[in-house]
Amino acid sequence: MSPEEQAPESQPKWDYTSNKQNMITGGVVLGGNLLLLIAFLLYQYVPAAHQFISGRPL
Repeated sequence: MSPEEQAPESQPKWDYTSNKQNMITGGVVLGGNLLLLIAFLLYQYVPAAHQFISGRPL
């Protein structure tokens, strides 16, 4: 392997700093979790939402 192909020892091989794609992915995951939490709470505590989701009364 030539010296150009090897990563220098002073530089990390992988860059784990936040970039735009990581922020978007994290936002999508967080938003999905919040929607799931809201749907679950509505399912448990709101009879109309429970009937809409499951098709059966609470």
